[in-house]
Amino acid sequence: MINNRELLRKLIHLSNLIIPFTYLFYFNSKIEALMVLGPITSFAIIIEYLRINSVSVKKIFDSYFITMLRNHEKSGKYTGATWVFIASTISIAIFPKEIAIISLIFMAIGDPTAGLIGRKVGRIKFYNKTLEGSLAGFIVCLITGLLMDLDLHNFVIIVGAFSAMVIELIPVSIDDNFTIPLFSGTIMYGMSILLV
Repeated sequence: MINNRELLRKLIHLSNLIIPFTYLFYFNSKIEALMVLGPITSFAIIIEYLRINSVSVKKIFDSYFITMLRNHEKSGKYTGATWVFIASTISIAIFPKEIAIISLIFMAIGDPTAGLIGRKVGRIKFYNKTLEGSLAGFIVCLITGLLMDLDLHNFVIIVGAFSAMVIELIPVSIDDNFTIPLFSGTIMYGMSILLV
């Protein structure tokens, strides 16, 4: 069952598309993108530190965002939004532009699709996820990746979409906003080198 809070989180998650699309259409180089994203990421980490360690900042933060936080975020873990900024900064820094863009798109659309479909129609459980949700995420990532018309081999996109949803499905202790782009980006980068 999908509650309103979770639905809102998933819809907000789609707004993460602003990062790869801004990188694609606005910035000419990774240096330009990192000059903007780096300070934003640093600010997010500082806010997280203060939220966890300062009672007054935590009180202010909670008054606006407490209903949006998951239990592990309330108990002192970084929020998903901060992991998005960290993963975006690292992805843009280490991957070629097309791979950074598509891996961040996979994170922005694949994760919420898997969550929503999994909660709505998922029957085959895999820990706290569902195979149906991950399959839906894979299909959405695959279609989007192929329609993006980036300078990437179709096989690289297929493998990238698959790896994004594999890492989304398996239980790891690190936030999937971090693992999805970095894992799928690494796989796609490796495949793109092999296919040259």
